[in-house]
Amino acid sequence: MLDTHRVSLTNLDAMAAGRSDVAVVGQLKQADRSRRLTLLRAVLDSAAELKPAMSPLPPLDEAWTLLIEAQRRDPAATDRVITHPHTGLWAVNVLRRLAKGGPGDPPLWADLGGLHRLASAAAIRAGHDFRSRVPVWRGRVMLPTLGLADVRSRREWDFAQVHAECGNVLVRGPAGSMQLPDDSSADGPGWLALRAVRTGEGELWLDDIDPYREFDGPVPPHRLDVGEVARWADSLRDTWRLLTEHHPAILSELAAGLSTLVPRAAVDRFTPYSASHNEVFGSLVLSRPSDATTFAATLVHEFQHSKLGALLVLVDLLDPAGDNETPRLYAPWRDDPRPPTGLLHGAFSFLGVTAFYHGHYPVETGLAARAAQFEFAYRREQAAHAISTLLADAVPSAVGRRFLTTAREQLREWGTELLPDDIMRAAGRANLDHRLSWRLRHLRAADRVVVELAEAWLRNRPCPLRAAAPPSLTPAVGAAGHARLALTRTWLTDPDLYDIYRAEPDLAMAEIAGMSAADLALVDGDITTAAELYRQQLMTAPDSAVAWAGFALATRHPALLSRPELVHAVHRAVRSRRGVVPNPDRLARWLS
Repeated sequence: MLDTHRVSLTNLDAMAAGRSDVAVVGQLKQADRSRRLTLLRAVLDSAAELKPAMSPLPPLDEAWTLLIEAQRRDPAATDRVITHPHTGLWAVNVLRRLAKGGPGDPPLWADLGGLHRLASAAAIRAGHDFRSRVPVWRGRVMLPTLGLADVRSRREWDFAQVHAECGNVLVRGPAGSMQLPDDSSADGPGWLALRAVRTGEGELWLDDIDPYREFDGPVPPHRLDVGEVARWADSLRDTWRLLTEHHPAILSELAAGLSTLVPRAAVDRFTPYSASHNEVFGSLVLSRPSDATTFAATLVHEFQHSKLGALLVLVDLLDPAGDNETPRLYAPWRDDPRPPTGLLHGAFSFLGVTAFYHGHYPVETGLAARAAQFEFAYRREQAAHAISTLLADAVPSAVGRRFLTTAREQLREWGTELLPDDIMRAAGRANLDHRLSWRLRHLRAADRVVVELAEAWLRNRPCPLRAAAPPSLTPAVGAAGHARLALTRTWLTDPDLYDIYRAEPDLAMAEIAGMSAADLALVDGDITTAAELYRQQLMTAPDSAVAWAGFALATRHPALLSRPELVHAVHRAVRSRRGVVPNPDRLARWLS
């Protein structure tokens, strides 16, 4: 049965202010469950209209009937499968495919067969006797919330029969069969169980086997060894302890709504990989963070996305008639332009991270306190910038404007909190660095303005005193460099290592990708040396956005800080006309 779901203005205001509330999470979770049921029914109805060939699987009606029978026998067990994080994403993707009506990979019968897998898993959990057929990918069958059965098929896509009787479950494929262990939560011959790790009074799935666990799928299973599972368990235990002691409201939210962690390999020492999806409530993909504080902040960051994804099903925060999907806005945490919807997600996510560090830095001491102060200052500026951009350049609904205005006021209140001067300078420099680099990579100065300025420079005339035309957005490809941010975090969290880097710059450049001696001088506060080293870089690599941004941070020329893309464009135009590289310092002074 479906319920009617509403969100009160009081709850909206609480979310906008970054406050954690387990009751709100419960409402959003129930709304997401109703959406799942609606999506499943929509898949059945859309398939009935299209009438796709389901062979070698039974008709979808049989899977629906089995799901109903499982629900009647054990509603809680069936709900556990229906609310499994990947159910919603599967249903949405299948509906989109049915709407297009074209061929693809996997075969349509195998894609639709996800409903047979869901129904079979629900029936197994409910202890219901049945026979069904399910799709097989590369010899394996994933039964959601249970595990992965190996039936050793040699074909890319195949099918297997699932037979459950009196608590015994046999999965029989064309080339092999296996029987689920009596305890399906434990591995057995031909069976990889979906693992769970303890979190205080509850547990989370640690999913390293589901083909659709990383949202794009399918991907092969990547089973963690026992030692790595133990390290995940230890990290979660430490994180839960930290949240229990210092952030009980956040802990209650996470315990109520988070269900699945999908492990990924680490890519960066200071910023663990993490990702979530609007249609996958309560699941996130991440690399194991290095410490409990970073782990907690990562969980908050991604669970904010889950909360907002569920909220946006109930409330339009952006005007549906506006352009909310074109990538055109600056996001302080992304290297690429973002659509308003994406910026809204990021702003809400980092609002939650800011709230976490706002409550966390006062309970830390020493280096940990300084690191938390930096993250608080760094993230509150990012969130505030994004909220202002949405209010100015997107089209919020009336409720959305109230939501964004409430968030802006909360961030302004946090912005009055005093922090150590060196922390504030470091956070401000890091955010300015990102904005400058983004402008240099994605904004193009007006050609007529660039030509006029280049001509004046070459003729040794004063800089024309006229307002420059606004730049246009020309998105670039590839990732920007983040070496200076990594070096700043090293300075904060590991001063001994930072001192080694100062003494041995070559070691720093070997360990931090893309770092230069100029970056080390800048972070160290030696701006004279930094400016000269960046100038030398620009003489040999005059189109390096990283070098231009570093040069701007070191010299503080007004033109470089406000319109770096214009300075770079004029520099390039002069080079192309004269054939030599002009002095970037002189040009920036002239344009300033």
